[in-house]
Amino acid sequence: MPAYKDEKRNTWLSLFYYEDWQGNKKKKQKRGFKTKKEALEWENNFKPSANANIDMTMGAFVEIYFPDKKGELKERSIKDKRYVIEAHILSHFQNKKMIEITPSNIIQWQNFMVEKGYALTYLRMVQNQITALFTHASSVYNLSNSPCKRVKKMGKTDADKLDL
Repeated sequence: MPAYKDEKRNTWLSLFYYEDWQGNKKKKQKRGFKTKKEALEWENNFKPSANANIDMTMGAFVEIYFPDKKGELKERSIKDKRYVIEAHILSHFQNKKMIEITPSNIIQWQNFMVEKGYALTYLRMVQNQITALFTHASSVYNLSNSPCKRVKKMGKTDADKLDL
């Protein structure tokens, strides 16, 4: 997994071979990284997504989740989902591998979210987004156990009625 210094541009590039989801060998290159560490990190995040291996961080998985959903969701829905995921989910699970997230991690995250004082319906909507991520990982990328399936959902689906 080497990264190469581009002396002409004074940046780093990542150049490697990988196997795609069909088993074909392919060459991948990306330029313009400011540091060697960034180039190597990009390579480490790219490889699992190229061959549909779920042994990747949640941050890397989110970057392949949205292209997968592009055909079935409207642009505004994708924008809304991305905001919620980046604001409330990736702040806790960005660098944690999908296969390492446990039901207890989800419960700790839920407790943190409840303490922030959000409305119960908003909490349910955020819960639905993390559940959607793990459902997609289970159905498309062969994640064996979704931690969200074994945890009670937080929040509630219906808002309280106003007394008039």
